[in-house]
This record gives sequence, C-alpha cells and structure tokens, in this order.
Amino acid sequence: MIAARVLYTVWPVVLGGIVHMGVVRAGALSTLAKPIDCGSKWRGRRIFGEHKTWRGLVVIVTATMLAVGLQRFLEQALPLLAPWNMVDLARIAWWKAGAIWGAAYALAELPNSFAKRRMGIDPGRGPKGGIAAPLWAIADQADSAIGCALAAWALLHVGLADAIALATIGTGLHLAMNLLLYCVGLRDRAI
Repeated sequence: MIAARVLYTVWPVVLGGIVHMGVVRAGALSTLAKPIDCGSKWRGRRIFGEHKTWRGLVVIVTATMLAVGLQRFLEQALPLLAPWNMVDLARIAWWKAGAIWGAAYALAELPNSFAKRRMGIDPGRGPKGGIAAPLWAIADQADSAIGCALAAWALLHVGLADAIALATIGTGLHLAMNLLLYCVGLRDRAI
C-alpha cells in the first residue's frame, strides 16, 4: 500500500525527469544548456561540471509543475485519487507543489556532483572499481529522492514516516527508471 502511495505521489517528478532526458536527447532548448556553475572552478576543479545545466533545472521544474497540475486536475475529477497522494493538493497550490518537487529533484543532485568533481570523477560517471563504485551508483540515485523527501517533509506537509518512504522507495524507483530509460535509449548508462 505504501509503495503504491509513493508511486502515485511522485509520478509527476518521474515524468519531469523523463521529459528532461527527452529534451536533452533531442537537443532542444540548447540556449539553456549552459552549466549552472558557469565554468567556475574551486580548488582547480569545476564546481558541478558540464552536466548540471540551467536547461535541466528549467525543464525539470516546468515539466514537474505541469504534471502536478494534471495530477490535481485528475484528483478533482476523480476524488478517490486524492487520498493516494501524500501531498494534499487541496491544501497547497499545484504549481507551488510542482515547483518545489522539481527544484528539490534537480538541486539535490548538486552536492553529489560537487563531491564527484572534488574526487576527479567525470560528469555522468562514477568511480571505477572497488567498493566505492556501487556505493556511488546508489548515492547518484538516492540524492534526488532524498532531496524530494526532505522538501516534502519540510515544505509540503508530508509526515516524517511518509518522507522516509519517499526517500527509500524513491531511490529504488530512480534506479528502476534509469534502467528503463537506458533500455529505450534515453540514457547512456543503466545506473
């Protein structure tokens, strides 16, 4: 039951990420494909790298916001759906919830990118070999799920137990979605 509630709650964020991958693959909105760190360095290394762009932030936030708008519309048309959502869209404006979800998803990836740049790991990659490789693969997926869970708890009035479920199940969902996107050619790596 909790897994189904998590899936229903986060599908707009998942859709925002999928739309972003499609936009990147299509080469659309290339004027926004500028790094958030503007090429700046700290201690001789890029802050976030080439893959963290304004396009990603704008597309993920916008697509997620629109998907939450659709979710709210569906909940108004079919009120039996509303209890499945951990976020009460009757209490918080759909556009605000969508902006928070999308921003949390995109911005929560920045600390991981910052850490990987400090370690000399190329954007879009993880460490090679050893125990660090699978740990970074999980961290790469968990960062945005944890960011969304924290935002849900702090800003969207989601209870702590539900936020923990969002983080844990969301990490697994992120891993599964990346594998699916890899299989359909929207990602270069499975994990």
